Parts: sequence; C-alpha cells; structure tokens
Amino acid sequence: MDFILIYLLSWAIFLLIIGYILPSIRNKIIARISAWAIILSTTFFSILITADQTALYRMAAICSLQLISMKTIVMVETYSGKPKLNIIQWLCFAGGWFGMRPVLFETLLTKSSYKATPLLFKSISRIILGMALLMGSHLVEENYYHSFYTSDLLMYAGMSFILHFGILNLSTVLWRSLGVDVIELFLEPARSRSLKEFWGKRWNMAFSEMTALIIYKPLVGKYGKNTAMLSAFLVSGILHEIAISFPVGIGYGFPLLFFVIHGIGMTAENMSPFVKKIIEHKFLSHFWVFAWLLVPMPLLFHSGFTDLVAKPLRYFLLSIIGVL
Repeated sequence: MDFILIYLLSWAIFLLIIGYILPSIRNKIIARISAWAIILSTTFFSILITADQTALYRMAAICSLQLISMKTIVMVETYSGKPKLNIIQWLCFAGGWFGMRPVLFETLLTKSSYKATPLLFKSISRIILGMALLMGSHLVEENYYHSFYTSDLLMYAGMSFILHFGILNLSTVLWRSLGVDVIELFLEPARSRSLKEFWGKRWNMAFSEMTALIIYKPLVGKYGKNTAMLSAFLVSGILHEIAISFPVGIGYGFPLLFFVIHGIGMTAENMSPFVKKIIEHKFLSHFWVFAWLLVPMPLLFHSGFTDLVAKPLRYFLLSIIGVL
C-alpha cells in the first residue's frame, strides 16, 4: 500500500473541507492569516512527505496540493465572510478547474447554450500537435547531440500545447457546457505586443487572476503600481520555485530570477519612453516579448527540472502512443 499517496489524499481532503469553511469567517484579517498559514503548511507538508519520491511524482503532488490550497485564499479575498458557493460548487471549483475566479461557479448546472464544437476541435488538434512536437524533440535529441536547446524548446512547446491549449481547453468545454462562464486560460499569447499584455491578458489567466487578487490589489493603493507589480512577480517566482526547483532538489533561485527579470522588463515598459516606442511598433513589439521569454527561459526550466521531470514526462507521454 502506498502510504505516501494516502497521506497526500488525506491532506487534499483536509484542504477541501477547510477551504469551504474558511471564507465564512467574518473577520477578514483572521481568515486571510489562516489561509496563508494553510498555504505555507501545505507547501512544507508536500515537500517533506514526498522527499524520497521521484522528481516527477513530487512535482505532481506538490503542484496539486498547492493549487487546492491557493483556492482558499482567493475564496477569502472574494467573499469576505459571505461565501456564495454551495459545497458542490466549491468542490468543482477547487478540484476541477485551474482558474481562480470562484464567482463563475455560482451558475454551475444552470442552462447553457454554449456551442462546444469549435473549442473541442481546437483542443484535440492542439493535443495532436503537442504530441508531434514531443516526437520531434525526441528525434532531435537522439540525432543531433549539439542542438543548443532546440530539443528542449520543442519539448516544452509540445507539453504546452498538450496541457495549456489542449487539456485545459477540454476542461473549459466541460464547465461551459455545465453553465459555468469560464474562458480559455491561455488566449493566443503569440499575439502579445508587450510583457504586460502577455502576463496580464493572454498567458495563464488563472495565475494572473490569483496574483491580481491576493497580491496586486491589496498593495497597489498603498505602495503604487510598480511596487505592487514587482511584488506579484516575486510571489510568482517563489511559487514556481516550489513547483520547479523543490521537486528536483537543485536549481534553486533560477525560476525566481526569471520572474524578477520579467518584473524589471514590465517596469521598463511602464517607465521608459524608448521601450514604449518599441512596444508600439507593429513588428518590434513581438520581438521584444519573445526575446524576454526565450532568452532567459533556461533559468525557468533549468537543467535539473528538464532532466528529472520534463524528459521522463515526455517519455511517459510518447510511450502511451507507442512511440517509445
């Protein structure tokens, strides 16, 4: 019997119970402190309890529990002592959706006129494209030893198509069909003409929703836009450290540095007249965004994570379709 799995599932159940109760606390300061205490304890628990497991197992466990724990703080910040989700709506929001807007689930199981076919087709086609990119990544790695990160870029692009534009969009189709007005969490990021547009409107809207609600909004009125924005990126970096570096036990600081760099880039967009001219240009704006994304990307997905998590995951996915 896998006792580690039992412990992890028990903690997940605890989070689902406490996450439903906590937003009912009328004193928002107490509720907020309690929610952050739960997040921190969940982080330490998931890291310690999986210490002897494989890196891929650790990442899955840490990220899954971390995601559920973050739902408690967004519930506290959203409802302030008057939660409107019933237990079924809460469980669906907490355990079945990556987004961070609980109010959307207030309409769960209401009548929907949503036409699922276009997004369903898009999701399936992206999964197929992602698998093709994973195969290409494997072939490049096997046949071209000095590929200068090309294989890794193909691998991460493939995984992104499978998860972000495939599986998560299938989830969007499901919930919209059940009356929940969720949207795609990744909205054509290649169209971004600034880092602000990329991070705020197109890439991982769940993360943007969360950091805006629990970091940016509480700080912007008192400390100003740049300080609030840099704080949001700092928290994002710490959360990615937990998800990327801690499972493999190496590479600490690199994901954090990646997000600090992007915080600096967004500050430049807000303050530098020269940079503002770049992001106003039809073509240079796209070059600006992708340069900031691709050049420091090895910091975010450092070699430890690539070798111990990403490549085993690629092997697993390709083995499912019989390629390996």
